[in-house]
Amino acid sequence: MVTTASQEEAVKIANQVVQSRLAACASTVPTVRSTYWWEGKLMNDQESLLLIKTTSDKFNSLEEAIRKVHSYKVPEIIAIPVGQGFPPYLEWIHRETS
Repeated sequence: MVTTASQEEAVKIANQVVQSRLAACASTVPTVRSTYWWEGKLMNDQESLLLIKTTSDKFNSLEEAIRKVHSYKVPEIIAIPVGQGFPPYLEWIHRETS
């Protein structure tokens, strides 16, 4: 999961990581509302959310690629391990990131 400052930034990151085969798919949720503490202030911002599908062995390269283009000083880049999934879909992810 990666939040971005705008939908345009989310699309830019999605295109880059999928084109470079660091991810098989990146789904964009155009608008989410995030409430968080930043530098001592309570923030309430509109952001976009990327759900990026990749393999665990691609995570470090994916993180590095995102950090290079992300506008945030400390971007949210979170991996959620997949315990189970539809086998053909999981195989597709592996194929597309190979």
